[in-house]
Amino acid sequence: MEFGEPDDLRLLIGDSRLRIASRRRPGAPVLQSAICNLKSAIVGSRWAVMLVVAALASGCGAKGPPPDFAPDPGLISHITSVQMFVPETACPGQTIRASYTALLDDGRTIPFATRYDEDDPPELHVVFLSRYSANAAALENGNWDAIDDPLFSAMEGFPLRAALRAKPDVVASVIVRPNYGCTNNVYRFEGARGRRGGAGGPGPDVTVRMAVVSSPFYDRLIVAGIQVEAAPPFYLFADANAVPPADWLVVGSRGGRGGRGRNGEDGEPGADGRAGCPGGPGGAGGAGDNGAPGGPGGRGGRVTVIVPEGEPFLAGLVEGRVSGGEGGAGGNAGDGGAGGEGGKVAGDARRCSAGADGANGPDGSDGPEGPDGLPGPRMQVITVPQADVFGARAPAALRALINYERGNDR
Repeated sequence: MEFGEPDDLRLLIGDSRLRIASRRRPGAPVLQSAICNLKSAIVGSRWAVMLVVAALASGCGAKGPPPDFAPDPGLISHITSVQMFVPETACPGQTIRASYTALLDDGRTIPFATRYDEDDPPELHVVFLSRYSANAAALENGNWDAIDDPLFSAMEGFPLRAALRAKPDVVASVIVRPNYGCTNNVYRFEGARGRRGGAGGPGPDVTVRMAVVSSPFYDRLIVAGIQVEAAPPFYLFADANAVPPADWLVVGSRGGRGGRGRNGEDGEPGADGRAGCPGGPGGAGGAGDNGAPGGPGGRGGRVTVIVPEGEPFLAGLVEGRVSGGEGGAGGNAGDGGAGGEGGKVAGDARRCSAGADGANGPDGSDGPEGPDGLPGPRMQVITVPQADVFGARAPAALRALINYERGNDR
C-alpha cells in the first residue's frame, strides 16, 4: 500500500522544519465560495476553531433576512415545541446537517426555513432560533460544523441545543454520537530538504501511544496518540469492535530530499580576432562546466509504538514506514562560451577579407541525481503498564476517558 497524493497541508514543527502531509479526510465540509475553500490551519483552543469556522461560514451562505425580520407574535404564542432533526452519528470535522420544525398547539407543524425570499418571506426562519453547542459551530444555514479534535467529543458527543428566541423556554436538544469511521489513518512525516547540494535531513522521530478505553458511546474504544519530535500529540479514535485486524494506522517517517546540485558555470567567450588583411580568426569559446551532483536523501526516521503490557496486540494495528529520502536533482549544465568574432578588415576591402568567427565552446553535462537515503531502523514496540502509556502530561479530556467506567449506555 503506497501513500496517496499528499493533501495541501504543510506544518512546520519547531526548528526542524518537518513537513506533514495527510490524505484529505473523506466527507470533510467544503463550502462553496473562494473564502470557504480555504483550509483552516488553527493552533489553539477549540473555541478558536469554533470562531474561525463560524466566521468563514458566515460569508458563504445565501443572502439572509434583514436585521428587523421578526416572527408573528400570534404565531409564536401557539408554538409548543421545536424539533431538531439530525443524523444519529457524525465524524469529527464534518458538517452535521440539521432541520427544524415548530409544533403548534393545534397539531400543525411549520418548518424553519434556511433561505429568505423578500417577496415571499417564510413564517419561521432559523434566525429565530438561538443555537449553541460546546463541540460544534452553528452555521447560518442551520447546520453545524463538528469540532475536528476527537478528544472533545469522545465523552460528550456533539450536544446541540436550539431555543426559540421569542420563547426561550421552548428548547430542542439532541446529542449526536461521534463516529470514527471516516477519520484519516495514513500519515507521512518528512525531514527537511537539503540545501543546495546538501544532504536531506533525517526523518523525524514519531511516537505512537495506544490503549483501549471505554466511553459513554463505545464499550471498547481505541485511542492512538501520535507525537512528532517534541510537538504536541494529536489523537485518533476507532471502535475496537469494528477496526480491521492489521495496519489500521500507517505512519511514515521519511528522510528529507537531497538538495539540488549547483549549476555549472557557463564557458568564457572566445577572444575577438585582430583586424588585418585578412582579419584574424576569433578564438574558440570555453567549455561549460558540468552541473554538480544532487545531495543524498536523508535517512529514514524512527517509529516507536508504546502499548499496554496487557494488550501488546495493539502494536499490530500500526504499520511504520521509515524510507530514506529521495536524492536531489543534479545541477544544470553550464552553456559553452560563444566563439569570438572574426577580425575586421584593415586595408583594401577589395583584396582582404574579415577573419572567421571562433567556434562555440561545448556545453557541460547535467549533474547526476544524488543517491537515495538509507531507511531508518525497524519500528520499535515498547510495552508499559496501562497507567504509563500516555504519561502524566495527558490532556484532561484524555484522562477523563482513561478513568471512565462504563455504566448505562446513552
